[in-house]
Amino acid sequence: MYPTNLNYKMPAEWVKHSRTFISWPVQSSMCYPEDYGTVCLGYTEIILAIAEFEPVTVVVNPADSEKLTHLFQNDQIEGLVIDHNDAWLRDNGPTFLINDIGGLAGVNWQFNAWGGKYAPWDLDDQVAPQILKAVQLKCFNAPLVMEGGSFHVDGEGTLLTTEQCLLNSNRNPERTREQIEAELERFLNVQKVVWLKKGLDGDETDGHIDNIACFVAPGKILIQVCD
Repeated sequence: MYPTNLNYKMPAEWVKHSRTFISWPVQSSMCYPEDYGTVCLGYTEIILAIAEFEPVTVVVNPADSEKLTHLFQNDQIEGLVIDHNDAWLRDNGPTFLINDIGGLAGVNWQFNAWGGKYAPWDLDDQVAPQILKAVQLKCFNAPLVMEGGSFHVDGEGTLLTTEQCLLNSNRNPERTREQIEAELERFLNVQKVVWLKKGLDGDETDGHIDNIACFVAPGKILIQVCD
């Protein structure tokens, strides 16, 4: 049984939502671990700013749980203890789905740290299903290695992505373009996939679409260009 069979679909980014999820930084995974304190200050500012408008759930490692309890004494902010390797929830978190009667569910993609670049990623691969379990939502396990930043949807059946990322040999080498499209249709309820050739040069994500283009309305795309 796929999400499409139950009339679930991935909504567009501008659809009203009730909560933001974010994961707390992990010092051991940082390129510059000596800047951990500064990074945490930045995250704190972001979380407090969002909490002025909506609730925030912070995915936190057990070792940091008590610290966050003291740091955020705000009814709008709650911690969710889940072991994770890195703080990049847009890419390794669940893709939330909605149906036509207001029901919610989520997709759990396979995650391999952007093509196996940053070991270990075993904990990050398990974050999405744990979030869905914590919020008591149905979890659909997808057979694709995907990151949240690798695709955009307009909420009306069209998906935007790049060949460089989804067809990369370090993601889903055993699958053809047509097979990947079929899975996207089953799990996100899209009818059309628009493939751009590549993303930014030197992008370590291998061409994430969120670096170059996104839907701002059905049929309208905002793109990044250079002078």
